[in-house]
This record gives sequence, structure tokens and C-alpha cells, in this order.
Amino acid sequence: MKSFRDRLLAGLSLAALVFGSPAALAVTVSAGAPDGTPHLLTELLFNATTPMETSQAATSTAPMTSTSIPTAELDQIGGTGWVIGAHAGGSVGVQATTGPAGTTVDALEGSYPQPSPSGGQYIWADFNIAQLSTRDVYIEFWAKMPLAKEGCKFVKVFGQRASSGYAANTTIATNYNGGDFGAIRQISFGDGTQLGNDTQNAINLNGSYPEWIGRSYGTAVVKTPQMSVFSSTAWGSEWHHFRIHIKFNTGTTMQNEVPNGEYYLEIDGKVYVDATDLYNRNPADAPINYVEFFGWAQTDPHAFQLWYYDIRISTGGFVSQPLPRPPANVRAK
Repeated sequence: MKSFRDRLLAGLSLAALVFGSPAALAVTVSAGAPDGTPHLLTELLFNATTPMETSQAATSTAPMTSTSIPTAELDQIGGTGWVIGAHAGGSVGVQATTGPAGTTVDALEGSYPQPSPSGGQYIWADFNIAQLSTRDVYIEFWAKMPLAKEGCKFVKVFGQRASSGYAANTTIATNYNGGDFGAIRQISFGDGTQLGNDTQNAINLNGSYPEWIGRSYGTAVVKTPQMSVFSSTAWGSEWHHFRIHIKFNTGTTMQNEVPNGEYYLEIDGKVYVDATDLYNRNPADAPINYVEFFGWAQTDPHAFQLWYYDIRISTGGFVSQPLPRPPANVRAK
């Protein structure tokens, strides 16, 4: 099946701000609300720009450079679990830059140095939470794409594989499929009708094609308050603050599963998606495996760089206010 992520959104008609059944519309629960007591699992900050250690690891197809960050370079990291590296021409490192508050900070910079019309370059910054056996994670960070605006997976949550193929995955990508490269257009996922559960379904930030959410269409409550994509021009050269909540629906069989999956996407204090009562995993799929930043870049016409700063991953709720202050170097629309 062709992914909805691979479809262009130009010229599509907009849907209503909220869609769902009358009973569902009466519910005003936000997917951005805490599910319990917020607990910080990790906060990734750097206090040095010394070169990162590298080691070679053989693969079945080609040599891969695996890059790790020594603990001494971290300002804070709540436990172990980070794996950071690059492959197929990409590179990643810690570089000094002007931070969100206008002061010099050390941030994680990934470089996709060449156009990839027929292949891809891969960078990963992965935090593993498999040991928690959770289907629920809150993610917040600063990001910027200061030069060319291009596409990659950006933020992807991987479920643990119950069998071959993809498990309950969710992707919030910057567009690499033509048109407005670099735009954030949708949250893509699978509604659980297949065991291979990845990008068969989607919530479009501009509210179009509400039926793309799959089998919970008509009962889920999906709000897209901005009724707009986060365009490539919205990136500018400044930092932007992201808050993301991803919750997979519960259940162990098709008979007892519950449509209680959730998605929340906030950029610079503005809510782009607030969705509840979703099916977004197959009941055979195991809980979340890891959270990935950067990811594959595919079919981009230009080289580009992507930066992340102050990544926080938590359970139970977000650990920051909607927009940390002072946002001196932030474009807030």
C-alpha cells in the first residue's frame, strides 16, 4: 500500500475543525494533558564541543560509522539509552550555535550533505524506552533547519516488533516527497488493521481528508486548530519549540482492544493536532521500543542541516511549560 505520507496535499479541500460522532464531540479531553505525574526519563544537553568518539561496525551491505557521545560531554542525561550515529553519507556532531535564548550553546547538528534523488542518507539519535513497557510517551525539544529546507523522518516512535515488518510506528516527518520540501504536513501511523503498522493512515495538519485516519473515523475526536501545514518558510533560520504526545491504543486482541490512542503536536505554543479516541496499533504489537530523531532523508534535491537542542522525553506528561522562556531567537507565529 502506498503511504499517505507519499501523497501531495496541494489542492485538497479542507475538512471541519473537529470530526467524530456526536458522543465523541462532547468529550473535551486534550491529548496534550498529562496522563499522570510527569516523570523525566532523559534530557539531552551538551557542555562541550570536543569530537565525538567513532567506531566501525560491519553490516551485511556496507560499512557503517556508529557515533557515540561520551558521558563526560553530557550536561544532563536521565539514565542510559541513547545511541547516536550516521550512515550512507550523513554525519552528526555537537556544534556551538546561537541557542533559543540568544546565547551560545552546544547543540546536536546533523548534516545530510548531498542530494539523494534515488537513495537516502541516515542519521539517528535514538532513545530506548523498551524496558518501560509503555505505549505512552511525551517528547519536547527545540529544532531548527537554518539553510535549505528539506525532508527527513524528523521524529519517529518505533514500536517493538511482534513479528517481521514494522510494529506500531508513528512518524512526524518533514516533507521529502516533492512540492514544499521541509514542510510538516501530517502525522502518519497505522490504524492496526495490519500487523505491519507504520504509515498506512494519517492526520493532515490542514484538516483535509479526515477519513485517512482509518477505522476510528467517525468515532475519534481529531482537532487541527491551525488548519494549516507548518510550511518550509515557517522554519526561517530560527529555533522552534516542539511538544509531541504519542499514545498507542490498548488491548491484546481484536475483541478487547480500546480506541484510546492519542496524538498531540504543538509548535511554538500553537496546537496543530489534538487527537483522541484513535486506533493506532495492532493488538499483537508490543509497547514502544525507542524514539528516533533525524532519520532517513530521501529524494531531497538539496543538501541540508538539521539541529536539535534540549531534548526531553518523559512519561505521565510534559515537563516544560508550553513555550520555554525567553524565546529570543524563536520565530513565534
